[in-house]
Formats: sequence, C-alpha cells, structure tokens
Amino acid sequence: MMEVLVRNAVGNLSDHDKDFAAEKLGRLDRYFNKASRVELVHREVHRGKRDLHKLEVTIFADGLTIRGEEEDANLRAAVDLVADKLENRLRRIKKRLVNKYRHSGQSVPRGFEEHHEDEDHDDRVHIKERKQFLVKPQTIDEAALEMDLLGYPFFVFKNEVTNRVEVLYRRKDGKYGLLEPEV
Repeated sequence: MMEVLVRNAVGNLSDHDKDFAAEKLGRLDRYFNKASRVELVHREVHRGKRDLHKLEVTIFADGLTIRGEEEDANLRAAVDLVADKLENRLRRIKKRLVNKYRHSGQSVPRGFEEHHEDEDHDDRVHIKERKQFLVKPQTIDEAALEMDLLGYPFFVFKNEVTNRVEVLYRRKDGKYGLLEPEV
C-alpha cells in the first residue's frame, strides 16, 4: 500500500477531507509494482471573486515521479479531478510499457499484464509534424523576446553564457521557466 502524505499549506483541511484524499489517491497504487508514496499539497488561491482549492499531487513509485495539479471551488471535486487526471496518465504509461515489452519480445513484468476494455484505443505516440530549425546562441532575454514575438509557449535556444541548449517556457502564472538539460 502506498503512503499518502497530505501537506496543508493553510491549515484548514479537516481530517475527514484528508482521509478522503488519501483514500482516493491511495487507489492509484494498483499501477505500480513498488508503490512508494504520494504527496498532496493543498493551497487556497483566489482567482478574481472565486476562492479555489489548488491541489498539487506528486507520486513517487517504481523509480518514476508523476505529477498533476488541479483546482476547483469544491475540495472533493478537485481531489476527484486530479485523481482522474493521474489515473488516465498512468493508464497510458502502463499501456506504452506493455507494448514496449511485447514489441521487443520480452515477457511483460508482473503487475502489467491486466488489460481493461476501455484501453482498446491506440496510445502510441504519433508525431504529426517534424520541424528542423537553427539553434543560435542567444541570451535568455533575447530568447524571451523572440519567443514572445513568435507567440510560442516555449522556445529552444543555445544559451550564449553556458553554451548549452536550453528551453525557455511560459508558466501558468505568466512568468518564465527555464529547462537546463543535463547530458
């Protein structure tokens, strides 16, 4: 059974709500061989005139880290939304792993054999378009400007300071994030 840790940033989550979240998220352990733990962080956020419950869930299992977040005016609805989102993601990942083992001729590890009727659609990655582009050395500010001019949600560039390829992206809060791959 997976350990479920509920961290409450504002201290207003009842024990009953914590138990509901732990039970709902604990069901996700069926997708793992070695389920480790689930961390749930609860915050209250204000969007205009609405008060929302924001849940950030991180699952640590089988050497993987899977993360999801949702927000809703109703706490239990937010728990249901994030649990459903994570379960759909885990179902797709599980199907990809099973297909990978089958195509390579290896036997499927225990815990992955079961098949659900609702998983009949093809979950392989289908690439619709490929683009090649020149990655030129730029500062982060130049990359941000070009990303904004092009209207892209992310931008791949070669950082002229580090001399490495990096990805600049726009976060949900409107600020920037930077991915710095380690090879």
